[in-house]
Amino acid sequence: MHLPIRSLAGLGIALGLLAPLPASAGQDAFEVMLGGSRLGRITHAVSDSTRDLTLLLDSTPLGVFDGSYAGRTVTSGALARHSGRTRSTRKSRDLTMTTEAGRLREVSLAPQEERTFLTTASAVSGRVNDPVSAFGQLMEANGCPTNLRIYDGRRIGLLDTQEERHDAGRVTCQASYRVIDGPGYLEPLGISKLSVELRYDATAATWQLRQIDARSGPFVLSLAGKEG
Repeated sequence: MHLPIRSLAGLGIALGLLAPLPASAGQDAFEVMLGGSRLGRITHAVSDSTRDLTLLLDSTPLGVFDGSYAGRTVTSGALARHSGRTRSTRKSRDLTMTTEAGRLREVSLAPQEERTFLTTASAVSGRVNDPVSAFGQLMEANGCPTNLRIYDGRRIGLLDTQEERHDAGRVTCQASYRVIDGPGYLEPLGISKLSVELRYDATAATWQLRQIDARSGPFVLSLAGKEG
């Protein structure tokens, strides 16, 4: 199995492609899955104005793509300061950015060869969400995602729902995720579009994410959470 697992996991973080597991108070823990195989574990936590997302890939095929990610976003009024640190045996990446009311004000990405034409604040127009904030919106949703723009320092992706179905306390959001500016994922394949289905347990006041299925060409991510 020679897939660029680290890139797939990064895409999974952006979209929340994870299966929930029990966790301690104040945290949500998840299994990261690909094609029915466990790749690792991710933890999401919120404390006051700070949101943390950490990923450990420790079960990739032959350990070739094992690694870690640590992302943090701290908000203060309209300002959101984000940092993300990725480490693996193949590649490292450090990202910092600041947004104000969703508008990108500053961005820095190292090493230099990881930068794209979008790794500059003046090149990014409109409102965007860093990956940690975007993940938090999916976790705390009370409606299907609409026009959720996600910026990771290299590209902008758009998660948008085309159809919303309700059935006995369950809501299914049939959505698409596509790269609208910048390079695709899994270079040199350049995957730029996914079909995404999000399933929630939903009441009038509370939605809880249960399952996400995502498909793009030969790649299939099918993930299910545990029943509450």
